[in-house]
Amino acid sequence: MAEGSADMRKVFCGGPEAGCIDAIAAICVELAAIDVGDLSHRLPEVHGNGEIVRLARTINTILGRLEEAQRRVERALDQQRQFALDASHELRTPLAGLRVRLEDAQMYPDDVDLTDLLDEALGDLCRVQSLIADLLLLARLGTGNETTMKEVDLAALVREVVARDAGRQEIQLHLDPEVTVYAVPSHINRMLTNLLDNAHRHAAQTIRISLRSAGDGAELAIADDGEGIAQADRERIFHRFVRLDSARSRDCGGTGLGLAIARDIASAYNGSLHVEDSASGGACFVLRMPLARDH
Repeated sequence: MAEGSADMRKVFCGGPEAGCIDAIAAICVELAAIDVGDLSHRLPEVHGNGEIVRLARTINTILGRLEEAQRRVERALDQQRQFALDASHELRTPLAGLRVRLEDAQMYPDDVDLTDLLDEALGDLCRVQSLIADLLLLARLGTGNETTMKEVDLAALVREVVARDAGRQEIQLHLDPEVTVYAVPSHINRMLTNLLDNAHRHAAQTIRISLRSAGDGAELAIADDGEGIAQADRERIFHRFVRLDSARSRDCGGTGLGLAIARDIASAYNGSLHVEDSASGGACFVLRMPLARDH
């Protein structure tokens, strides 16, 4: 396409013989030669402020936006494919275990403890049910179809979530009053529940929850005194189905989606969620969300 580009520069820079019709025709030739699978090509640009020069610059700007959109779509498709593979694997594991136990019971009915078999089968089915519910929630987040958004008092909701888990570890609360966000209450409840469940799994003795207003945002921190999270893993833990060695094994419960769901909920409301070191040596998950305004 180099020869065509050179011809275009002659058209752009030419004298009276280089009329608008010739310039537009040259642009059409260049655009027709662009491969839709590779949008990195640009029209040659020259100095000047003529209409044709500005047209070429505008087309290049559009091509740049299309190229970026194409990259985003490709990344989204790659993530979707990987997510489908991971979800299939996660669903297959408990179902395969359930099938093996049932087939053994069918082949050797006299050796089966029915109570144990039913308990194990129900456990596998509960895991599958939880996983499917989490997958549906992830699919629905950020669709913009929510109609039940309202102001949520974060301090009140934190106390409600903590009350459901009383007695497992000491929980210290440092909550400023009247810190509200605008969201679907069930989403915020789920996010706080996931973060607290994660803290419970890793805290040695104490969990500290603090809430305050920071500028035009709400800041919630949930800190534990557990083993902490290595710097290299602090983004990876928010990926779907990621568990860090034995600390994130299935024996600890959960579907492997808890932190991914928490971050996706935060992002759906223009917020953020990250992890840093806690003062007690463990992990501290910091949530930031815009404060509620008049709606």
